[in-house]
Amino acid sequence: MGITTNYTKLTVTNQTDAAVEVFVTFAAKNSTNQCCPIPVSVDDFSFLEKVNSLRGKFILEKKKSQEFDPKGQCFSGNIGFYIEPQCPVPNASFHMGKTGTNIAEFTLNPQEPCFEAFDISCVNGVNCYMMMKVDKDLGWNYGPAKTPIDTIYNRGLQENKGNPGVYPVNCTDCIQLIGNPPCPSLPTGPAQTERICNVQRSERGGSVEVLLVTPQDM
Repeated sequence: MGITTNYTKLTVTNQTDAAVEVFVTFAAKNSTNQCCPIPVSVDDFSFLEKVNSLRGKFILEKKKSQEFDPKGQCFSGNIGFYIEPQCPVPNASFHMGKTGTNIAEFTLNPQEPCFEAFDISCVNGVNCYMMMKVDKDLGWNYGPAKTPIDTIYNRGLQENKGNPGVYPVNCTDCIQLIGNPPCPSLPTGPAQTERICNVQRSERGGSVEVLLVTPQDM
């Protein structure tokens, strides 16, 4: 991907053999948020069709990519494929929410000294296989040991234990469920045994890529 700016961009890539609908949910403005009080919004990207004030969508053709350039502003939100993020959809196919939906979450270019971060959340289930990639040797790390990492991906619904950068199903606190399960009809976990669910760094620059893939790609 390479560093081309002193701030971080985001790219979405469809690595599958069919076009896909992509949903982008943006963080709201919040003056009390010291890291990202005025993030970019759906109105900042002309290629998005507006769903509501915090969500847009677009069609991404097969084997194509779409870049999001926040022009140095904080970019915080999530990416989902096929349908809007939600819990299981009765009588649906896998991609359309039979076992819920997973999303790629990220906060890029927050105000100093806040860290950039990303993860794949399977808290609300799994409806596709995602991968997230970043440039090597730019400070991205995870877990108590701050282990360097440049690629994360999710597996099936209950197959993410030990998988860095991934929140398992119904595990709102990574290592456990806090409060009521977001998707009561789904199982819980198995949870992570250590806090390995977030990838983060203090640096800026380069790109975070969210890829829709098939199991054969992982």
